[in-house]
Amino acid sequence: MILSYKWLRELTGAELGPRELADSLTRVGLNVEEVEDAGFGDHSMNADITTNRPDWLCHLGVAHEIAAIQKLQVRAPAISLEETGPAVDTLTSVAVLPGAEEACPRYTIRVIRGVKVGPSPDWVRERLLAIGQRPINNVVDVTNLVCFEMNQPLHAFDMRKLAGGRIILRMAGAGEKFNAITGEKCVLDPTMLVIADAEKAVALAGVKGGENTEVDDSTVDVLLESAWFQPGSVRRAARKTRMASESSYRFERGIDPGMTARASARAAQLILEFAGGELAADVIDTNPDLAVPHEASLRFARCDKLLGYAVDPKEIDEIFAGLGLETVSRTAEAITVRPPTFRQDLKREADLVEEVARLAGYDRIPETVTMPLMLSHVMPETRAGRIVRETLSALGYHECVTDSFVPADWCPPFAPGSRQYEVRNPVNAERPALRSSLAPSLLEVRRTNRLENDVRLFEIGRGYVKTEAGPDEPRRLAIVDDRGVEYARGAVEALLKALSVSGTVGIAESDLPGYLPGSGAALSLDGVPFARIGQVSPGEAARFDLDAAPAVAEVEMAVISSAPENERAYRPLPRFPGIRRDVSLSVPEAVKWARIEKTVRSAATLLDRLEFVSLYRGKGLEPGFKGMAFAMHLRAADRSLTDADANQVRDAVVAACLAVFPGSALR
Repeated sequence: MILSYKWLRELTGAELGPRELADSLTRVGLNVEEVEDAGFGDHSMNADITTNRPDWLCHLGVAHEIAAIQKLQVRAPAISLEETGPAVDTLTSVAVLPGAEEACPRYTIRVIRGVKVGPSPDWVRERLLAIGQRPINNVVDVTNLVCFEMNQPLHAFDMRKLAGGRIILRMAGAGEKFNAITGEKCVLDPTMLVIADAEKAVALAGVKGGENTEVDDSTVDVLLESAWFQPGSVRRAARKTRMASESSYRFERGIDPGMTARASARAAQLILEFAGGELAADVIDTNPDLAVPHEASLRFARCDKLLGYAVDPKEIDEIFAGLGLETVSRTAEAITVRPPTFRQDLKREADLVEEVARLAGYDRIPETVTMPLMLSHVMPETRAGRIVRETLSALGYHECVTDSFVPADWCPPFAPGSRQYEVRNPVNAERPALRSSLAPSLLEVRRTNRLENDVRLFEIGRGYVKTEAGPDEPRRLAIVDDRGVEYARGAVEALLKALSVSGTVGIAESDLPGYLPGSGAALSLDGVPFARIGQVSPGEAARFDLDAAPAVAEVEMAVISSAPENERAYRPLPRFPGIRRDVSLSVPEAVKWARIEKTVRSAATLLDRLEFVSLYRGKGLEPGFKGMAFAMHLRAADRSLTDADANQVRDAVVAACLAVFPGSALR
């Protein structure tokens, strides 16, 4: 929210400079982040408005705050109307159709005939420019000016463009099309309230007006709308159509129901002043009694207890009077007040205590509480997450954080059998589902980085699935690796080693949905499934606009973080050196590293450690074959090995592999 310093001074008479005024507002909770020279002898103040204070979304609301701080009186604009035209109900009418009453509890209309549309006065144009608004013409500028002055969005219709010259409030028809005044086009549904004439929708209630009834240079007669729309209805329409506006921003947060008619009168007065014309007598108002004042009480002893220090009741009286709270009753022990209708947030005793704290000064609250510190227990999932991040980062993977909301058709291929949640009122209509798998989100990141080579990504996050027992939010790790399935599996094995996980890892080849047939595998730990690994299928790669299909692994964090750890035992350093022998084989494409590993371990004596080195596909290999390279680290406990010993083991391993895998050859 951008505020005009000059405007605030006119409303309060405050003598503080722009930065001093910004500091005083920040101290009471209205955080002013920036103050800039706006020109025209004015300053723009960029304020961060909290959701519980919609009254701060206008200059008059902030002026009440300044008046309370500086003990001043708000100089609200005086309103005086000359209603010289015929009765308004002889010129137009309002019909509220069934179903629209709840979405629009109050709707008012004034009619001004014979206006002359043109530029606004310089002071109006300068005021709008200071708060970041574009001047349009003297009628539209008035509606914007009053909106930012009184926090009441208004809309002006060209009466000649209204079919039948009347207004109908109704719910939109299924598939009804609407063209906004800003050029946007959208399709409406029956959950949205529209302002219509006898033939068509002319405004999406509380969001934007339509292009078919806008005020332009040819406008002569103006129908002025001022209404109170139900916040949820406006929020839903703005989100679904993706047409948020200054108007919807205010209606969504709840504006003052008592300002509807007053803002309409203020706008009518300014239009007559700037554009001339004749104002019809009276106003059409569907519910003039909507704003019902409420009362709240404060016990002085309770206030002192909550704040931690004593506040003189007379000081509380002054604070409440400065805020515009009307005293209903007052005793030595308590006070009951009636807040103005624009302070809908003051409902409970705690709300009144907060007002005392803000205006009396937060710096008066004593700091007497000590905070004992003690070492907390680290949860297994927290420890596992830290180790996973450190290990994968060391292996060259980049961590990602993606949105939990995804398109509805993304996850099912990677989470077969799981039922995902879809949100009824999504923030983004293109992403209505909560993800049940993290893999598609990482594939989208891979698509964003499709010009890069050798991309390695991982993410730790929650999936959201429906189960027979109710909602479940499993914490998962997803890995995407351009280099292939072998490297993704190697990363999972590195994690198990870093976590010192004990137990038997089982690998079962499986054709998993979303993965290339023959490339998928399901991993289990002591019989408990904990990971799925495979190469993305061409169809899924094409869905994410990927030229090459990367490998994907998805791991259940709960299983690996709660698994028993290997016991740490002392092992003396080896007395004798080891020897390394590298072997590179050309093997059929269908041969998996797991089978090669099993063959090597069964044939190699003196094997201390087996290390996968590389996978190669390309020039120099026959079609349907790939190159697999691995390193054998050999060691004897009682002697130093010779080259002859190492070569003998290597030859035995090569012979075993060539026998087990027909068509294989030594490279």
